Amino acid sequence: MKPYWSRARARATAVTSALMVLGLTVTGAATATAATGTSSASTAPAAVAEQAPTISPVVDDNFPDPDILLVDGVYHAYATNDEGRNVQHRTSTDLVTWSEPTDVAPDLGAWVSESCTFSPGGATDRCVWAPEVAAVEGGYALYYTARDATSPRQCLGVSLSESPDGPFVPVGDDPFVCPNGEDGTEDLGGAIDAGTFHDGEQLWLLWKADGNCCAGKTAILFAQPLSADGTTLTGPPTELIRVDRPNEGIVVEAPTMIERDGTYYLFYSANDFYGGNYRTAYATSDSVLGPWTKATTELMTSDRFQGDVRGPGGQDVVTRPDGSTAIVFHGWNEAFTYRAMYLSELEWSQDGVPSVAAASDRYQAEDGVVTNARVVQDGSASGGAKVGGMDFADSSVSVDVWADEAGPALIGIRYANGSIDEGERVPATSSVSVGGEDAGVVTFAHTTWGNWQTAEHLVDLDAGWNTLTLTRGTFFVEIDAIDVYDTVREPEVVVPPVIPADAERYEFEDGVIVRGTVGSAPGASGGEKVGGLDFADSSVTIAMEIEAEKAGPYTLAIRFANGSERGGYTLESSDYVTVNGEDAGVVTFPHTTWGNWQSVAHEVQLQAGTNTVTLTRKAWYTELDAVDVYPSEQTPTEPEVTVHAQTRCLGGTPYLAVRAQNDGDAAVGMMLTTAFGDKNFAAVEPGKNAYQAFKVRGPLEAGEATVTVTTSEGTTSEVTADYAAVQCG
Repeated sequence: MKPYWSRARARATAVTSALMVLGLTVTGAATATAATGTSSASTAPAAVAEQAPTISPVVDDNFPDPDILLVDGVYHAYATNDEGRNVQHRTSTDLVTWSEPTDVAPDLGAWVSESCTFSPGGATDRCVWAPEVAAVEGGYALYYTARDATSPRQCLGVSLSESPDGPFVPVGDDPFVCPNGEDGTEDLGGAIDAGTFHDGEQLWLLWKADGNCCAGKTAILFAQPLSADGTTLTGPPTELIRVDRPNEGIVVEAPTMIERDGTYYLFYSANDFYGGNYRTAYATSDSVLGPWTKATTELMTSDRFQGDVRGPGGQDVVTRPDGSTAIVFHGWNEAFTYRAMYLSELEWSQDGVPSVAAASDRYQAEDGVVTNARVVQDGSASGGAKVGGMDFADSSVSVDVWADEAGPALIGIRYANGSIDEGERVPATSSVSVGGEDAGVVTFAHTTWGNWQTAEHLVDLDAGWNTLTLTRGTFFVEIDAIDVYDTVREPEVVVPPVIPADAERYEFEDGVIVRGTVGSAPGASGGEKVGGLDFADSSVTIAMEIEAEKAGPYTLAIRFANGSERGGYTLESSDYVTVNGEDAGVVTFPHTTWGNWQSVAHEVQLQAGTNTVTLTRKAWYTELDAVDVYPSEQTPTEPEVTVHAQTRCLGGTPYLAVRAQNDGDAAVGMMLTTAFGDKNFAAVEPGKNAYQAFKVRGPLEAGEATVTVTTSEGTTSEVTADYAAVQCG
């Protein structure tokens, strides 16, 4: 069976030993084995790889709703207004490096309102959105969205230029398409988001009836024939698709049409552009006018980029001279203050299914083999369905996933967990297997039902198709989809900390609160919470007493609730942490919904006596309940030792010389062990060596020397070094 796509998947050459737990990095130690001959081994800490984004913008500036036109080897990009430029324009020869923006439409039609402003453009934003430029008879036509001066509606205008660089000059004094209820038109809510498509000799205008503007109206995409010069509509509009799926919210917009091997593809954006739930989907047809069939799984969503692109939409498809295709689109920056432009290859299966190279490969759970569970329709789930009822010991779901090559792969399991045990919200678990082989256990933090989150997990895949199975472990979980990501990184594991029974609890409402409020909260410890921490200087400070003999590393298990959202898209929140006025890092709070109290662990150093701990808002919003404080469980530090083993002849007699150097910062004990004897060293100081030459009676064959290292805490580890054979005399 062939894969659905033709991607050459990028895989990391190694997976680091960093464990990402709730946004905290914990580094383990690794022991390397010495090489043959004169050799060495070291227990130096493993390097921690920085988590690179899955994709980075090609224009890291406000450049929304990009439209691309290729003219004589130059790509021209046009975008929504910004900083006083009505229609932004940039050029490139490779789609990656772009010129500085200019304004190709300094003059707009006389019908355009001068009073409209819209974020994030501010006072210089005239609500000139989503431009489309097409090559037409006699030059180039620009179609743009702007606010109609005589009605509270957006409408479409048209301008012409002899050059794709502009300037474009308005055609006529009236809007080109404006279904606002005036001049005999039906009020469809206005018109926005023009697109064009050449089907042979026929030019088509695509546009959206902006029905989501107003109660009782519907967002609809239309196609309408155009004259060859692009200035006259030569026939009535025909409906292509309308909003009719829960994951679309109340919006379908930004139509882009292409034809490939006899199939027509209508790409469109859906849901609320203002948040991370904005997405790109597509439909297919045998002709421009349909009927159109929507694909089940969206082409691009925020979670398919692991959250590195927020709200991917406003797309355009680019066909290069060699026939390859790319997709450009916008996405919000992390703070949701501007929309940057992104670029990815657009790939095609043998069956004509498009996929975005930089996004995950998504497999719907409901399309897999479901055992002792059931498929449930759910409009909030990807693909409109989920696997639920996994309530039995053998409940499982299996999906086949593809890998271009064998090796480690990072998967994302989209799930919801509302499990309750004795009145407490609890995590759930499932065992994972690949091809029937054990691949570990994945933990699903409590999210509440319907609050879809992603649990990441590392697996090893064979080249080709692999059967991945999730089998119920503890408590209950619903599975929506499984993503296989394009790159491998250490998974972010969201697991609530296990809080010791003797941990000291401190209530945040008893602390010093700056720009926040105390309020009652069902389920909160003590019945109260600190909320309203909505400002840059919002903070809570608590003082705690610890016993002098236990000064050192401590865990703060912070009990919180986070219901932060942007346009329905769930957001992590975060706080700066200081201890006694000193920086102690940033704590990240996963989305839980409001009132769903969870705990997240953060490691700090506390001094003897009284410590003052302050949490100050960094990003988005968190309600704080209490903090449990307990000594951190410390992983013994592996010693750093280098070992050399060398054979030699002295006076015709073979000898084996073993040297072990302490490269650490604390004294350790060493036992040098060979087939020819042992030598013990009770304490080798930092920077010093343990050395012994062992005399050999008879031939000296190749072998291995072992050094057993003992720390002051009593932990032991072994370092080995190979040595070569030697003939003497």
